[in-house]
Amino acid sequence: MKKKLVIIGAGIAGLSTALAWNKINNPNDVIILEKNPIPGGCVTTFARKGFRFDTTQIIPDVSNLLEFFDVDVKLKQFDNYYARLFLADPENQTAKVFPIASSKEEFQNYLIEHYPEDKDSIIRFFTYCQEMYDELNYLKTEPKLQHIPGILWNCKKIIANSNLTYHQFLNKFHFNNPEVFQILDTFSSFSGLSGDRCVALLTTCAMITTLKGAYRPEKGFIQFPITLRKKLESMGTEVVTKCEVIKIIIKNGKASGVLLKTGEVIEADYVVSTVDTKVTFNNLLDITNRKNKYFKKVDKIQMSPSGFSIHLGLDDDIDLKKLGFNCGYNVLTTSGAFENAFNHWDQGELMVSDDCFHMAAICPSLITGGKQTLIMHVVPVHADKWIKLKESDFNKYKEAKHKITDFYINKLEQYMIPNLTKHIQYTDVSTPATYMRYIGTPTGSQYDMLPVPSNFGKNRLPSRTSIDGLFITKFSHGIWPSMQAGLQIIDMISGGKIMDGNSSLR
Repeated sequence: MKKKLVIIGAGIAGLSTALAWNKINNPNDVIILEKNPIPGGCVTTFARKGFRFDTTQIIPDVSNLLEFFDVDVKLKQFDNYYARLFLADPENQTAKVFPIASSKEEFQNYLIEHYPEDKDSIIRFFTYCQEMYDELNYLKTEPKLQHIPGILWNCKKIIANSNLTYHQFLNKFHFNNPEVFQILDTFSSFSGLSGDRCVALLTTCAMITTLKGAYRPEKGFIQFPITLRKKLESMGTEVVTKCEVIKIIIKNGKASGVLLKTGEVIEADYVVSTVDTKVTFNNLLDITNRKNKYFKKVDKIQMSPSGFSIHLGLDDDIDLKKLGFNCGYNVLTTSGAFENAFNHWDQGELMVSDDCFHMAAICPSLITGGKQTLIMHVVPVHADKWIKLKESDFNKYKEAKHKITDFYINKLEQYMIPNLTKHIQYTDVSTPATYMRYIGTPTGSQYDMLPVPSNFGKNRLPSRTSIDGLFITKFSHGIWPSMQAGLQIIDMISGGKIMDGNSSLR
């Protein structure tokens, strides 16, 4: 088989890459290869005992991207708060609740009303963040010499904060009340990395996009990739599932196709890999000369952590809407717990403490309907121990998994949902070993490369690799960045015919 473009992986980035290709090229010239039975990657829904569980929480405002791709996905906006922060006090076993409104204006007004001494700092913070987000319109994905003056002039805030963590960025506004800092720090949780580590630009942009609008597909998150796939197939593009790529073929220093597990070869002018970065370069490429700068940077990259996802099926006797769980996200934490958890992760350990904990809880069924569900997320979790334990002693693996599950259910019951345990009808737990199996990442990483200042923005691993014709879609994690990544790749391949070399769709 011969195609002009082969895309490895039918996640949101892979599907968006094909949609972008089809805007300016023949849809029959591209093929997507997916090893799993269904598309979507990390964005999916699974059913157990009549309960439907989503693996993703929120879609920010992607209306301009869906319009550009001419895709109609039925989305439901959160009609309550976008998120809530539960700041726990273990000594008194109570939690103070801070709501985060579904719009930037409402959220800003809430903070000003409750913290009038910080009014000027709050206004300055939101104004600055919006202006920094707007500067993305002037960034180029692969800036040439003639673009540099324009970027320096139009992207001053992005440049000034490009090497800062989110906490370093927050400190610039000198909030008087520490609660303002803690509330705004909630957005680092959505980046999967503590504010002491996550790059400021990622967290602030995630905040702006989600406060413009936060949504869920009305029939569950699997609806999103399924709709993208149907759009592609209606145009004549093949999306082949249960099809595993075992090698990217390189001829004369150029990517020229892929080898499938079946032994079939698909030749191509371009290859785009959306799979785990380390897997792409360490498993799929048979290259002995890895001494150039690109491969050295790949070797140094640290992957994001893995985690636990605890899925609970509940009876109808508990009213989670009355408890406020019809919002997008609920974060339960103690002061400083998220960074402390990452300090344990650095040592290959899991932080389990009654005095220091961090987790999130979501109730998607209140938005999408169906039998009542509750999903809990715990990050970070070091993968090695869990992967090895599952392989060596499955019974001990199950015991350890249930012990951790009971610990976090207890915390949820203690601080957020009284008498939760007696309403649980079904429990399903995903560990790093689960993520390794389904995503195909050896470290169980949920967000691919770690979004730290040394590997983001101008410092990130370029999407155009050192191998001619080979690209990776690693703009950032999340649905909005994944869709933007697809546009960026085809823009590079086409010489700017999609976005004129810009980093985001205007």
